[in-house]
Amino acid sequence: MRRLILPITLGLAHGAADGAAGLRLGRLPGALPLAEVGLRAQLYNLLAFGCQPAFGLLTGQLRRPRPVALAGLGLLAASPLLLPAYPMPAVALAGLGSSGFHVAGGAMALCATHGRASGPGLFAAPGVLGLALGGYLALAGREATWPFLILLAELAGAVALLEQPGLPYTDAGLAEPAFERHDLIMLVLLAAVALRSLVWTTLQYALEGRVEMLLLMAIAAALGKALGGSLADRLGWRRWTLAALGCAAALLTLSAGNLIMLLLGVALLQSATPAALAATLRLLPRQPAIAAGLGLGLAIAAGAAPIAVGWGGALQPAPALAALALAAAAASVLAFTWLSSVRRPAPGPMVDAAAAQAMQNPTGPRRL
Repeated sequence: MRRLILPITLGLAHGAADGAAGLRLGRLPGALPLAEVGLRAQLYNLLAFGCQPAFGLLTGQLRRPRPVALAGLGLLAASPLLLPAYPMPAVALAGLGSSGFHVAGGAMALCATHGRASGPGLFAAPGVLGLALGGYLALAGREATWPFLILLAELAGAVALLEQPGLPYTDAGLAEPAFERHDLIMLVLLAAVALRSLVWTTLQYALEGRVEMLLLMAIAAALGKALGGSLADRLGWRRWTLAALGCAAALLTLSAGNLIMLLLGVALLQSATPAALAATLRLLPRQPAIAAGLGLGLAIAAGAAPIAVGWGGALQPAPALAALALAAAAASVLAFTWLSSVRRPAPGPMVDAAAAQAMQNPTGPRRL
């Protein structure tokens, strides 16, 4: 339980940071022309998601994710101070801060639980809820900037004081997988993440303007991520992902007019996220920040790209969403199957013996 304290704290900071960003972005439509709103939203998304691999490289070079995470939180906190005089620099600061925090915070969460899926699940879960809550409060006309910033400052202090997990940069026991197979598995794994992101983004597009529904979906997604990591560790990454995405496809197909089925489908869809993040670390055992940047940034942005170019209407029908979820399941199973044949990392400061065995056997415990 002690090793979960840091991922939980980072996750709460993630929620507060994304909540502050959602609050700022949610206020734009009522204050600016639509074209300018779109430009600022695109700038934020480009920096917040597209820059994560670059921040991953930077964090890997520094070998110190905590200062990068704290700097990211600092940029996010400074962003509102530039408003309303300097709106574009404020959006840029928020995007860069979000990018740096996601990468460095994700890296620490991955390392805190020694390569298990529970850590990244607890880190990722509050983010989607914070973003939706911030947007909801903005559209409701509530002034919540300072509560978010005060909470962010308190959580940043907690992150600064908590013990940093063992990091893999000096662990000679962690060998990188063979380059050719590593690349192929990573591409398939990121494709699975992108397909799930596309389903999620399409659902958000279909429900645009229905603020309460979007907030309920965010709650379901957060619960799915929070519980999905532990369930994947217990049942096996491959087994859980296949079951969760298969059930999600069925529920989304039958969810027309049924809120419970929709929310269950969303929760199961997002519950596959933690195992995918843990698998990226399995492929990049010496580079947790790059692993986080690829899984939390690049793949998510790739999944949202079809909606950005106008394909949202074509992807809205339930059979299309189900097909995408099943394709994500197939890609995940293929990646995890190949992953099980990659040489196991030796136990060390970041990977303990039990985690090394779990990472080597993503199909689940032998008794199942």
